[in-house]
Amino acid sequence: MFATLFSKTFTILSLQLLITWATTITAINWFKKFYLQGKFKISASKNEAGELDLELNFNTIKPYFWALMITDIIVFLLLLFFGINNLAIGLILFSIWSIITGLELALTLLLVDENLGGKVLAITASITAAAAVTGMYSGIRFGFLGPILFGSLTLLIAANIVRLFISIPRVSQRVIAFFGVFIFIGYLLFDFNQLADAGKDELTNTWSTAMWFAIDIYLDIVNLFLQLLDLLSD
Repeated sequence: MFATLFSKTFTILSLQLLITWATTITAINWFKKFYLQGKFKISASKNEAGELDLELNFNTIKPYFWALMITDIIVFLLLLFFGINNLAIGLILFSIWSIITGLELALTLLLVDENLGGKVLAITASITAAAAVTGMYSGIRFGFLGPILFGSLTLLIAANIVRLFISIPRVSQRVIAFFGVFIFIGYLLFDFNQLADAGKDELTNTWSTAMWFAIDIYLDIVNLFLQLLDLLSD
């Protein structure tokens, strides 16, 4: 059943994406329930499509958000150092990390517009599928993208750090997000291409290698989702 590196990687990746999305949906539904019960002073308004849009005060949830971020980093580092070479430990840590990521995505969607989640997810899934087919079966070598993507990602990180301290126009924010979308599409092509190459070598057909690729592609997909959300939101 898990004869190939791709089947191993896809099994880990699909499980973690399912955990992440289930956590996100569950958390959003909790907040909707809290709103209906009048808890936590959650307000709501109608978006342009006439849908109910919950509105959170970031200053209220800021301590919880940063606590999640710190926990996210700690669990991620534990996964890298202790979970790569041990499948059982790796799956447990990856699952915890996926749950934390799901909670972060839920808060992010609620701060933006949770109604965009389905639309952005559909676009992300379509792009990921296209990148997987292109990266693995087109015969095009995407290894040359490595240095270009690293330099571009560095610029993207720098731009988003600036956004933390300096208010910039929404148009400029969208330009940065548009730039980010193409960076993570490039990373998906690069990582799927690398996966196809690694799958040709029997020595790399291990659960440890599959875990590495699953983590890489998982990060690509989550970041692509966030960039698309930033691009499409108002």
